[in-house]
Amino acid sequence: MPHIVVINESTAMSDADIQKMLPAFQQQWNADLKSAWQVEHASFHFLPQRKAPAAASWWLVFLDNSDQASALAYHDLTNDGYPVAKVFVKTLLTQGASVSLAASHELCEMAVDPWLNAAYQDAGGAFWAAEICDPVEGEQYGYQIGDILVSDFVTPNWYAHRHGQADMDFQGHAHGAFEVLAGGYAQKFDALSGWLQITGSAVKEAKAHAAAGSRRERRARQSQQNLHRSDVAWNRD
Repeated sequence: MPHIVVINESTAMSDADIQKMLPAFQQQWNADLKSAWQVEHASFHFLPQRKAPAAASWWLVFLDNSDQASALAYHDLTNDGYPVAKVFVKTLLTQGASVSLAASHELCEMAVDPWLNAAYQDAGGAFWAAEICDPVEGEQYGYQIGDILVSDFVTPNWYAHRHGQADMDFQGHAHGAFEVLAGGYAQKFDALSGWLQITGSAVKEAKAHAAAGSRRERRARQSQQNLHRSDVAWNRD
């Protein structure tokens, strides 16, 4: 069972504000995600200042400013090889974006693809990355749990699951497999073109040129031995 420690290293959001989000995150993971994706039950624990996380725990970390160009939040691996979601509070607030939705987005994707290596093959032989919130990204597609805004996410049916007969995404915005909504995107690997980024409901394709060390760039590498892990190290002294 994943044990997720929640760490606040941001000066722009109080511990109390972050703790208010945790029941919604836990409910989304253990009820909504579990019903759609059969993820393992998870526990969430807010880590007090100057406490070190338990060994083998997964992390949700709130930081001030992004450490990658254009990134508002992303999930990665710690130096010890465990999942970590990083949320950049000041960067999000500067752009008028929802902190809770960004955190929820990364948690959902971390739940389904914690090791950043899952993909699903379509009928044409292309592989689509298991980034389940990207195709329905945006506040207009999110939903409330209590007074906390959380991210929509696609279901296995979106990946053309052979037994799929229900909703393509949790909130019912998408109407077909591999449909990318306006403002959203998806990553697909084609043997001839490599990784492509699919954007918007018009399904525009573009060669995926990703920043070094980014999630998309790591997916494009052929050798797992070259996997770049997060530079986040634990130091709260």
